[in-house]
Order: sequence, then structure tokens, then C-alpha cells
Amino acid sequence: MKPKPTNRAVAQTRATQPATCSKVASPGPGTAQALLNSLAPGQVGCLRGGAYTATGSYVLDFSNRAVTITSYPGERAVLVGVMVFRNGASGSKLSRVAVEGTGGPTGRSNTIQILGAADVVIEDSDLTNKWRGRSCLIIGDGSAPAAVRPVIRRNRFHECGSLGNGNQDHAIYAANVVDGKITDNLFWNSAAYALQLYPNAQRTLFAHNVVDGGSPSVTGGVIFGGDSADASSGNVVEPNVLADSTRYNLESWWGGAVGTGNVARSNCLFGGGFGEIGAANGFAPQGNLVASPGFVNKGAHDYRLRADSPCLAVVGYDTAALLSKLH
Repeated sequence: MKPKPTNRAVAQTRATQPATCSKVASPGPGTAQALLNSLAPGQVGCLRGGAYTATGSYVLDFSNRAVTITSYPGERAVLVGVMVFRNGASGSKLSRVAVEGTGGPTGRSNTIQILGAADVVIEDSDLTNKWRGRSCLIIGDGSAPAAVRPVIRRNRFHECGSLGNGNQDHAIYAANVVDGKITDNLFWNSAAYALQLYPNAQRTLFAHNVVDGGSPSVTGGVIFGGDSADASSGNVVEPNVLADSTRYNLESWWGGAVGTGNVARSNCLFGGGFGEIGAANGFAPQGNLVASPGFVNKGAHDYRLRADSPCLAVVGYDTAALLSKLH
């Protein structure tokens, strides 16, 4: 009798199953956007392998709801440029692609922007802007309603931001978001933080991620924060591997009122340049382990955990090993 698969095994199987394509596009300038524009709610647009570029400001501009853009089964599309999910794009998904941000026409555009949309999903993708700036992903901003319930899962973020912008560019900039879920992602070579919860991140979960916050990053790790008008509150950071940040693996900064209900628990921390946890102002550290994660080959960005890694007892499973099967 075959054993019943675990929920995680079922999730992994579903993640690797090919999409059913409603429509298909081939590489070329503007062809990804043309495919997106042609989709009705519930449809899946598949991109054949190769590079897709923009003819306007965005390689993809999502304004229609409940549509999916993904790579054609067995192939990998590369989206070169910046993209946006607008308020009307609720329920839309980007899946199984590679994204190479260009910084936009002025070099000052975040690579993926979720602006006011609800229930956006970004999954199983490779995301970078090759140091061209700004952040690889910004979730919400002050000019649009908050992004609600975004799901960011099983992605690889690397070489995000411009090293010339100090602590301003991040892998994920959670700026104006409610009830986000950022899970099972891998981060290395972020110009600043892997995750900045600032200034108005509310009830957002950052769980089962692996962060290498080492040089050339100027900061690394995760920060809780707020400005004179807003304070991020109710956020949970658990159980992640946060390693080798140039500053602290966990820290906070408040420009006005201090956030409440923020928790950092059951994380495996190691090698912070200033220490593992900065002054715990506005967040509560609980049950975190300080131990070397025992990466298989950090220099080659192989962040799988060796079988004897003490982190496994805290984080529960090997996120990098999961991603190695999906990418």
C-alpha cells in the first residue's frame, strides 16, 4: 500500500505540473504584452522559451483580473524589462519565468510593482535586475491603495538593486501591503535588505525563506520599520535561515510611532556582521537559534542544508533543496 503523500509533497507536485495553455506567444518585442491583453479571466497565457522585451514602458502591464502568464511547459521564458500589476489585476499570476529587470527608461523603476491589486501571485521564478536598480519587487506604494494578500513563493531573488544606492534598493520592498505571504524563497546578493517591511507593511508573513545577506550587500537580512506617518505592525518572520548579513540578520528602524505585534521567531541566525539581532525595538524575538546553517556550497550559491545542519531542527525542511527541484 503506497503511503499517503504529505501536503508539502502534494504542493511540490502541483508546482511542477505543466500549465494548460489557453493561448501561446513566441519571443519578440511586445509579444508578451499582446498575449496578456488577449486573455480573459481564468485563462493562461504561455510564453515559448526565449527573450521577451517591451515596446513601451513595461514588458508586462497587468490590468486585467484573474489571468496567468507562465512559460510554455518544458521551456523557460525570459522577460526583460519592468512590469506592473495595477489595481484591476486582482487574482492574476506570474509563474515559472525568468525576469531580468532593466531599471526602466530612467534606471529608477522597481522591476516588478504590485500597485493596489489584491491576491496577486508570483511563483516559481528567477528574479534579478543585475544591479541595475531599483528593488526587484515592490509591494504597494504611497500613490495607490495597499496591495492585499499578495503571495510570493518559491522564487529566487539575486543581484537586486544598485550598489550605488546605499540602503535604498532591496530584493523585496514591502512598502504598503496587508496580509502578504512571502514563503519558500531564496535570496542572495541584494544591494540592501532581502526584505524591508517599511513603512506600512501590515500582518505580512515571511516564512521558510533562506537569506544570504553577505557582501556585496550593504545591509542584508530583514528590517521592520516605519516613517513619520506609518508603522509596520503585526508582521511575522518565522522560521527562516538568515545568514551572514553585513549588518544584523534582524533589525528595525522607526521614523515616528513604533510598530506593534511584530514577531521574529524560530529562525536560524548566523554570521551577522554587527550581530544576529539589532536592538529589538518594535519586534519581539522568540526562540531563535544561533548556529551555522551548513550550506552545501555557499560560494556557488548552493544553499541546500547538509544533513547535519542544526537549522533543520528549527526550520523544519530544506527550502533550497525544494527550489533545486523546481528551477
